[in-house]
Amino acid sequence: MTVPTDEQLKELAEMYILNTYAPPGLTAYLYEEQDDPDDDTTCHIYTTEWPKPDEEALSSWQILDTTIELVTVEERDDEAREWTIVVEALVTVCDSEEEDEEEPEVQSRSISVYVTSDSNGQLYVVDAEE
Repeated sequence: MTVPTDEQLKELAEMYILNTYAPPGLTAYLYEEQDDPDDDTTCHIYTTEWPKPDEEALSSWQILDTTIELVTVEERDDEAREWTIVVEALVTVCDSEEEDEEEPEVQSRSISVYVTSDSNGQLYVVDAEE
């Protein structure tokens, strides 16, 4: 088994953030879940990249820019082939509800990227969360 270097893990996490998780130009829409699968009258909210033609979004926002500030390998488990990389990024967003606002909002985000590899050593991202 080939063990990835910290640089390989950092590069994968950075590219994932810039190309998939928070790419400039991405518009996200926030919706309230119509079903109540738990039957507990709680409100479930989810986001999607595509507007739903039959529902009105609660809000939407567009990512204008993403700047990576720092990437660190937080946890390594080479034996289990699982790694956690933390990406510190500045994400500039424009909220659709605040159209009259002149300045877009710059958000400082700390994003954990979870990486694993297959039996051939190919690295891939399993998940990411803030």
